[in-house]
Amino acid sequence: MLGTIIKQSMTIEVCSNCYSPRISPYMGFETGKRYICQDCENIIVVTFEFESIDALAAFLKDKQEAENS
Repeated sequence: MLGTIIKQSMTIEVCSNCYSPRISPYMGFETGKRYICQDCENIIVVTFEFESIDALAAFLKDKQEAENS
């Protein structure tokens, strides 16, 4: 329907090592479902998913506050 806004459920998938969303398939998934992080360069199998960029930002803020306490 034209003019109708469809809310898509889109998650943010991040690196399990540095929490960067800049991950891409490692070797085009030829080695299984593996990703390489463009920031820390780790090859990862497990990623974390967040419901939105706001949820990721809140998580990172809480993590930083916990580390500084």
